[in-house]
Amino acid sequence: MLIIRRFSFGSVVICALTIKTVCSMPPTTSHGSNEDDAESRQYLRRSQQCDTDQIEYRLTKLEVQVGEKSAQLVSELREGNRRLQAMEFQGAEVESAIEGFRNELGRITEAGRQPSFQQPAEYQRGADKLESRVDNLVKGVQLVVAALRGLNSDIAWVKKNISAIGNVTGSLLQQHNELVTKQFLTNSLVELKHDQVYPQIPANLFKGPDELKSNSTQVPRHCRDVQENGNNPSGIYRIQPEHSHKAFMVLCDMDTKDGGWTHIHNRYEGSQDFYLNWHDYKIGFGNLGGEFWLGLEHVHHLTGHDVNELLVELVDAKGKKAYAHYAAFSVGSEVEGYALKVLGGYNGDAGDSLIYHAGSRFSTKDLDQDSWAEGNCAQAHNGAWWYRSCDTSNLNGKYLNGELPESYLYQGMYWSEFRGAQYSLAQARMMVRPRGRHSPPIFPNGLERSRRT
Repeated sequence: MLIIRRFSFGSVVICALTIKTVCSMPPTTSHGSNEDDAESRQYLRRSQQCDTDQIEYRLTKLEVQVGEKSAQLVSELREGNRRLQAMEFQGAEVESAIEGFRNELGRITEAGRQPSFQQPAEYQRGADKLESRVDNLVKGVQLVVAALRGLNSDIAWVKKNISAIGNVTGSLLQQHNELVTKQFLTNSLVELKHDQVYPQIPANLFKGPDELKSNSTQVPRHCRDVQENGNNPSGIYRIQPEHSHKAFMVLCDMDTKDGGWTHIHNRYEGSQDFYLNWHDYKIGFGNLGGEFWLGLEHVHHLTGHDVNELLVELVDAKGKKAYAHYAAFSVGSEVEGYALKVLGGYNGDAGDSLIYHAGSRFSTKDLDQDSWAEGNCAQAHNGAWWYRSCDTSNLNGKYLNGELPESYLYQGMYWSEFRGAQYSLAQARMMVRPRGRHSPPIFPNGLERSRRT
């Protein structure tokens, strides 16, 4: 539901937009058939659908109205300043004229005091002329004084109006700060769309017949739990990490290197735009059935409290494959900038092109947290990553698929030790899983070797 509120400040009217979302609870879902499950999922999607186009249209209209009023106030302020400057200039001219009159009066008075050796008649005529000039000067001064008073009155009026405009502008800015901003609504819409793609469906909605017979309703913490609970095939599952306040959907790989992997990144065709803002990378974007980024907040909940393994799989345009496996991987919280806090224990044939980024915060085009003082790595390299200054890998760069001209150096989806920074890979995916008993050691050759290096 949309509610428009109006705030008036003299001739200025501000409209505030309030959004209320009315949701109804889904009907009781029967698990007797697949048709009931499908109907429940459809109902959940319909219940969360909002008229986003109408919201964006009204929000844009509100922005236009605020912009017009702001432009009008700026125009009035400029006109007031122009008039004030003109009046001050006229006042300076009046003061100059008065000073001239004073000098002329002084000269005439001094001349009248000088003794005359002319004939009395000629002296009288000169005196008459001096008196006439003095009278004219007095009248001129009186006119100037009257004009100056009027000028002072106009200046006071202009100052009063400028003060009133300033008060209105201050009130307008205060109300504008209290209004729902477009960025806030856009972020809310993104979260809403995200929830529509990954709705909070009851845990038992996707359970099979055997699972429904079980009394256990605990949601798996990660794909490793899913695997251990029943050796399930690869696919999309609902999980809830131990420190996450809500469950979400993930893509699990149960086949690669003993399985139990949770996909956090997947690219293979370039249909999904990865040059997005901080908020998108925080909550995630894309489609679990295609290309996607799981979301930094989800990755933190998966890896921030327990050290995980990381598997990076790469494919070039000719189908050549390579991988990089890390025995230790952990991402910090949002307060920490989703920093790459732990990274180590590399093995594989792709080369270690991620170690350079260890300890770095995550950066996007609209939030620069890299170490490059002269610029923004995310903007310069068209991506989002744990940039330092800047990168030796950039798996969220442009999808350009193949050899690149020199002008596109560092712009593509690349891994420097596998095909280099002037080559954009065809496929890349990143997966994590908790370390277990059979996980490789973080220091393969022991701690002594670590100390020596």
